[in-house]
Amino acid sequence: MADALVQLAEALSPTQATSVAASLEIDGRLDYAVATLPGTSHPAVALLGAALMRLGDPTVLASALRGFAAAGTKAPNPPRAVWSGPSFDGDSDHTTAAVAHLIDEATEDVFASTFSATLGSPFVDALWRAIARGVTVTVLFDGGEKMSATAAKLTNKLEGARFLTYVPNGSFGLQHSKVVIVDSSAAFVTSANLSGAAAYRNLEVGVLVRDPEFASKLRQRFLKLATLNTLRDFG
Repeated sequence: MADALVQLAEALSPTQATSVAASLEIDGRLDYAVATLPGTSHPAVALLGAALMRLGDPTVLASALRGFAAAGTKAPNPPRAVWSGPSFDGDSDHTTAAVAHLIDEATEDVFASTFSATLGSPFVDALWRAIARGVTVTVLFDGGEKMSATAAKLTNKLEGARFLTYVPNGSFGLQHSKVVIVDSSAAFVTSANLSGAAAYRNLEVGVLVRDPEFASKLRQRFLKLATLNTLRDFG
């Protein structure tokens, strides 16, 4: 029976589970309840019938369905691959749009790490918009000599942001991580720099994870590096 209930939970979205439960709670009639589903061929129809036969009580089944709905609502969204380059049917946002949209969602805090950046790129523009609306912005970038000109332009453009660089063992190390964390609730881990090339020319891929636990742990990792003075304020 447990396997059947698991299959039923997987077959129904939280909204569908709530609709079926509400119908069962009104009159206990499964034929009316399954009519709330999109089509008689919905895979949950047979599973609902089997579950009711085993449980024997429509109100018990309704309670189980409401439990499925509550758990499904609280569950994090599955990780989503985000690409640049050529687009195909079924693709989610392009890297450029995904990063800009994510930063534009921020209400409290944005942490962004990159190796390089380009003024005028949609990524940097999104960070500037976040600063302008009062969001705390922290940027971790490579502070080595090769990137000094870019660093100077970026710190001037994003006035009001905090800038960090990677300094292991007392000397500059290569800061090659590319991460955007927003409000410790969503994180985008990507191959893309905050550059014009990453936005318009390169083939990049990343994973968008809307999971507060994952995003918070990732943010805490960078905070711990700062506490150990491995990440230091730049300038």
